Amino acid sequence: MQGDEETTLDVARGDVALSRHLKNSLGVLRDKVDDPGFKRLVDEVLSGRRGLRDVITSDVFAAGLDPLVRKGAQDYEKLSEEERAELAATGEAQFADLRAAEAAGATASETRPSVREPEEDEDFSQRDWLL
Repeated sequence: MQGDEETTLDVARGDVALSRHLKNSLGVLRDKVDDPGFKRLVDEVLSGRRGLRDVITSDVFAAGLDPLVRKGAQDYEKLSEEERAELAATGEAQFADLRAAEAAGATASETRPSVREPEEDEDFSQRDWLL
């Protein structure tokens, strides 16, 4: 990346809000996985050196995500319909906020997730379904 221009992730197909959300999620996942290979792949994606599409099928990426996905799926199954609806509404509201910020002309530096300081962004790590 150069200057204040933000690159969107390849899988976001130009959707800046989706790209920001994915970058934030990758930062949270990076902090949860101890494998240095996984962290390196995420850093390469977040820096724009590699596309998410390129790394998502790698064995290293899968090995880092598999335990978290399994735990998340188990925890999601335990949620009531009301809790699932609330979770969905929260996600929709976050996307609406990101899209509103984009429409208002927020600069990349104002809304871009920080790789080094993910706690400044919405941190989903406190949710049991991601632990």
